[in-house]
Amino acid sequence: MNNEIKVSIPGKIVISGEYAVLDGAQAIVSTLNQKANITIQKSNENHNIYTTSLLEGVFPFTTDDDSNVVWLKADPGVFGLLLQNAFKTLNPILKEKVRIAVDSSKFYRTIKDGTAIKLGIGSSAAVSVGITQALSQYQTLRSSPENLLTQANSIHQCLQSKKGSGIDVTCCFANQGVIECTKDSVKNYNWSILNWPNGLHLKALTTSQYGSTKRLVTNYQRASNLYPKEFKSALDQFLDITQSLSNAWKSEDVGLIIDLLKVYDVQIKKIDKIGGIGIYTQVHADIQNIASKHNVFYKPSGAGGGDIGIAFSSSLEALSDFSDAIGTVAWNIGCLD
Repeated sequence: MNNEIKVSIPGKIVISGEYAVLDGAQAIVSTLNQKANITIQKSNENHNIYTTSLLEGVFPFTTDDDSNVVWLKADPGVFGLLLQNAFKTLNPILKEKVRIAVDSSKFYRTIKDGTAIKLGIGSSAAVSVGITQALSQYQTLRSSPENLLTQANSIHQCLQSKKGSGIDVTCCFANQGVIECTKDSVKNYNWSILNWPNGLHLKALTTSQYGSTKRLVTNYQRASNLYPKEFKSALDQFLDITQSLSNAWKSEDVGLIIDLLKVYDVQIKKIDKIGGIGIYTQVHADIQNIASKHNVFYKPSGAGGGDIGIAFSSSLEALSDFSDAIGTVAWNIGCLD
């Protein structure tokens, strides 16, 4: 190869539709400024090299006839799984020895004690999309965009034990700002691009807690089987609310959007309590209490269970006051640009 291949893929936040999207609802999802960078360049070594921003050192590897990655020395463990999944899914033909580097440092936050905390903004989805696109660019014959999205989702699903809806991968792959999509968007290669409503202000917050999407989705599905009647009632309301949210967003009715998000949040809390899922942790409850005192609405984003949340307001001043208040009472809460 003559030139370095470099791909940058953004992270995401889920504005609405989490959990409901698993049962066919529409979700509103947005990209963020934080990006994962994947590069492929020719290696001067006599073997392939993999590096990740999450670990020090280099990880030499080769591949066998079945496209399995074989680590020659140290094994990067979970931090090499996406690369392994990518080679199994894409079966790339390497024309020479290559160096593949994954930089997802923007998806982590270092807290006071020096610990790196993963932000819940779709790092694995972004890296899955990035590796897929980079390896496709490396190949002489490239896949269609439809195939690339399907492949990226398959790579990501290997980490989630086939759990999840794929909306995070769709958002990262589309890279078009705010979109509306469903769990069938990967299969149908279909989503809608939305404008950001004028007068709606948002702040994304990180909680320094880790939430496992796979665990929480498993808990949700188990609870829906244990309490079918209660979940059916909540689901019907979910579907109505998400449709109303879609209409309100497209009409840029900021007041109605925030009101509907509050109603949606009530349903999230209801199913969380019924099924003991673990969506709404104490830190989310604490942040929401502070938000309400500043005329700001706050909710978990995505699967919940810690990770990340988003605060909304029609007043930029109120949102700024809320951010200041969070900074004085909770050192472990961070804000994303």
